[in-house]
Amino acid sequence: MSMSSSSSSSSETRKKKTPKKKKGVQRIDKVLADRGVGTRSQTFEIAKAKRITMASHPDAPHEERTRIKGPKEKVPPDAALFLDGNLLPSAAPLLLVYHKPKFVLSVMEDDKKYKDQERKHLGQVLSARYKRCGMHPVGRLDYDTTGLILFSLEGKLTQRLLHPKRGVEKEYVATVQGKADEEKLKQMLSDGVETTDGTFSAQLLEVTPSDGPASAPADDEMLWDEESSTEDRAQMDYSGEHSDVRLIVTEGKYRMVRRILANCGHPVVELRRERHGKVTLGDLAVGEFRDLKDEELEWAESLLK
Repeated sequence: MSMSSSSSSSSETRKKKTPKKKKGVQRIDKVLADRGVGTRSQTFEIAKAKRITMASHPDAPHEERTRIKGPKEKVPPDAALFLDGNLLPSAAPLLLVYHKPKFVLSVMEDDKKYKDQERKHLGQVLSARYKRCGMHPVGRLDYDTTGLILFSLEGKLTQRLLHPKRGVEKEYVATVQGKADEEKLKQMLSDGVETTDGTFSAQLLEVTPSDGPASAPADDEMLWDEESSTEDRAQMDYSGEHSDVRLIVTEGKYRMVRRILANCGHPVVELRRERHGKVTLGDLAVGEFRDLKDEELEWAESLLK
């Protein structure tokens, strides 16, 4: 083969290379839907009608705004966007941190058959804008458990936060009945504790003396179900000595922390989750939300790579 033909072949190969995708951009119809403007089909039609303009900052005058040509056009998720000239809300966060109070269901809507009971649930605390964006709780906390629960914008991230194969740690503090022997309990949890759903292990961090739960709930505040009523009712003894047990688990089976500690001889009378992965509860007040800190956001984004 001649030098000229070889050179020509190399040139053609270079020309055929697929151009690199722009990083950090998404289709405008998805960005609009994520901001709660409407459903994906509704935002498709809005973008198709060329009603959206974009600017580098929210205060940009009309002459500095660029009109979006259609629903397939890609924009940065945090761009300043305008619908018919009106500034749209900023992008919804990837994750929100919430301190769930006791006696709140970890669902966005209660079962219709319980509507007359007016039970509290997470759908009553999340803002309408975030609900329109599709934000949802990452897993569940028991009705009588308090502490950190995350709300996610991305289903893919939710799956990775919850899947046992990912091994994302969840840290709890459990107030249990009796004086727990730290070394004995550590070994039992490390070896694995048998339950009706299988054998589960946990990492014990520490055991400290406890004054017990703040107060015993009234029976009508408790949520009993067919699966837990007999066992849990038998364990609800708030008298006597108590210990605070701090432990880490990487699975989230139904009432698993309560079950494994009960099967170790220390029924749980109060339970609080203080960490999910690298996101911590800290001093967040009960019933309050907060955004992720920079290092927490960096960790959450790394799970999507």
